[in-house]
Amino acid sequence: MTEKLPRTPDGALPEAIRRAFDEQRAYEEARATRLGRGAEKLTAPLGGLIGKAVPASTVRAGLDLADRAAGLTVPASLYGHDTDDIAACDEAALKVQAWSQGVNAASGGAAGFFGMAGMTADIPATLSLAARNVRATGVCYGFDGNSEEDRLFRLMVLEAATAQAGDKRRETLDNLNALARHLNSPEGRYILEKGGDWVVDKVVERVARALGVSLAGRKAAQVVPLVGGVVAATVNASFQADVSRAARYAYRQRWFMARKLLSGDPT
Repeated sequence: MTEKLPRTPDGALPEAIRRAFDEQRAYEEARATRLGRGAEKLTAPLGGLIGKAVPASTVRAGLDLADRAAGLTVPASLYGHDTDDIAACDEAALKVQAWSQGVNAASGGAAGFFGMAGMTADIPATLSLAARNVRATGVCYGFDGNSEEDRLFRLMVLEAATAQAGDKRRETLDNLNALARHLNSPEGRYILEKGGDWVVDKVVERVARALGVSLAGRKAAQVVPLVGGVVAATVNASFQADVSRAARYAYRQRWFMARKLLSGDPT
């Protein structure tokens, strides 16, 4: 995208804006967290088997309920800062990440002691927290829409969190930015609204499959009682970190576009 960055009188970038742009570019070039990569490598052999216990239809139903419920549970404290201050937005978003990681680590740790039964119960909790994580991060940057298009954007943030490297990750981020551009213009919103149901259905199905596979791979070792508690706590915290990073990236992009700091034109 073409950057249109504000400058101070001496030609320098405001520090908060420069830092935010640097973090955006770093995210685009990054892989998964080191902790997440290590956990997935250890659990990958069992991931395919466990994936059968996480059907896309179950994930899809959970995503729908979780996204709608998340809007009712966002803390009022996240609405108190100046959303025109990117540093304040980032600070609030980091608090969301810390809370999400702590809660999901605790739920995973408890569920992991019960093996497969615990994993089955923990997946809906993990999805609900991820949906709340994304929704709350959006609020931190001033975005809390309830339209189908905004819901679609939140789902694509979750997809970005599971796309860890390579061409697939680049494609996912390109799609996310394309949707951000549409949401930033009345014409784009009109196009989305006309084809909204079809688009949302397609993306929900795709995200459901991606999340099912990702969670299955991450949580495979959780099927071993007792030991699974330690693994689940670690993997859940790592997953929520990936969700938070994806959400901050996505909503910063919309924040920049809304303030004409990004042209919204693809390169």
